[in-house]
Amino acid sequence: MILLLFALVCLGLLLTLYANAFKGRFFKRHHLLVDLDIETVNEHLQDLNSWTNWLPWLLFEKQAQIELEYANPLSPLPSCLVWRGDLIKQGSLSLEAARPNALYYHTLVAAPAFYPCDFHFNLDLTKQKHGTLISFQVTGELPFLKCWQQADYAIRADKDAELAMLLLNADLQTKVVQDADEMEPFEFLAQTRLDNLDAVTRPFTVNHQPMSQKMDQGFHDLMTTLGPENPPAGPSFALYRQVDLANHVFTGRLGIPVQNMAPCELCPERIVLPGNYLALRYTGRYQHLSVAWHVLYQFMRLRKLKPHRHREGIEIFEVGPAHAEQPKNYVTRICLPIKTLA
Repeated sequence: MILLLFALVCLGLLLTLYANAFKGRFFKRHHLLVDLDIETVNEHLQDLNSWTNWLPWLLFEKQAQIELEYANPLSPLPSCLVWRGDLIKQGSLSLEAARPNALYYHTLVAAPAFYPCDFHFNLDLTKQKHGTLISFQVTGELPFLKCWQQADYAIRADKDAELAMLLLNADLQTKVVQDADEMEPFEFLAQTRLDNLDAVTRPFTVNHQPMSQKMDQGFHDLMTTLGPENPPAGPSFALYRQVDLANHVFTGRLGIPVQNMAPCELCPERIVLPGNYLALRYTGRYQHLSVAWHVLYQFMRLRKLKPHRHREGIEIFEVGPAHAEQPKNYVTRICLPIKTLA
């Protein structure tokens, strides 16, 4: 009896410590300024039909079945969007009631393929002197037994809000402005094997400084040392040994392919890239490359694949500042090493 009482007291203390250590709530927000008047943006968002073009959880299965439901049979606009797919399973987004002509969209989302709880996904519109500010907010509270994963789901919510921002921006450009030059930001590629490379490299470590600043300096130093006698033999790349999104720590190597090098201070090395890779082509600014990695990892998880943690992920900068004037037109192929089933 005493042992049972002692065990219950210990269990109670452990549960109390667990509840105090892991609150389980996540809250993330991102902002987007678009060069469109607030009436145009609001009109575009009123119909949930348009949301299917940019909701982040629909990106992973374009052929998913979509249904629209109406709270009021007399209403011309749907109030609920339901999806069903092999990868993204069944989920829904329901608009919460709002006053007429409201400039906000508060929704409740059930997406069990991505989160173990229902969560709020809200958009707020604010008129600016030049354009409209759209605020994206993802808020939820994990089940008690999942609270220990709070940090992981907070990162996921942060990247999902940023992904929604990128996709809605692309949708507004193509559907509202009719900009024929806009491209889909993300393109899933087939599993592939990569060719080995002969390249010059230099190590990099990013901790608190911006990633783009560190890379610009690294590639500049490599190009300066190579000199005009050794032009690149292909697109530059970055190999990642460590990626810690929570603490913003990245380590790896920057590389430039070379052939038939003239003498200089750098020595080429053979970069061996064995095994299979899951690949994604991202079109857009370098500052959002972490979102592209998030998309690729989510796609891998939904397909029940496993990353090969003993091999390096790679970014290949197919179109960069030397080839495109605007950062929105940069093209980067990212490749994630995956385990091969025996």
